Amino acid sequence: MAEFEAFADEMKQRLDETAAGSSSSPEKPIIAANWGHIMDGNLHFNVTTPGHFDVDPTVLNALEPYIFECVIRKGGSISAEHGLGQAKHKYLPMVHDPVTLRLMHSVKEMLDPRGIMNPGKYLPQP
Repeated sequence: MAEFEAFADEMKQRLDETAAGSSSSPEKPIIAANWGHIMDGNLHFNVTTPGHFDVDPTVLNALEPYIFECVIRKGGSISAEHGLGQAKHKYLPMVHDPVTLRLMHSVKEMLDPRGIMNPGKYLPQP
């Protein structure tokens, strides 16, 4: 649990050091919260502004690559039960080596030789 708290504190500090952090105000606070599934060590890190549901690209671009670097350094994965999705498939090369990525592309090609099943949605272009 202490590692989860330390991670949230580190991300809050990182946010404060960016232009994104300077956009926080009493009327529009930026809140970093982390929660997860303790039994399997699954951490969900969320940055939110209560009452505002749009993703702030400044915040996202400031934190996301740094979060994934920290997760990978700890031996974690950047996806869990929710899968990776379109928004994060660009980070696959951080997690998988080129041989594994080629194998993933080969399996995709074998199952979808015409490339009609969600082209470019999950795997980054080779």
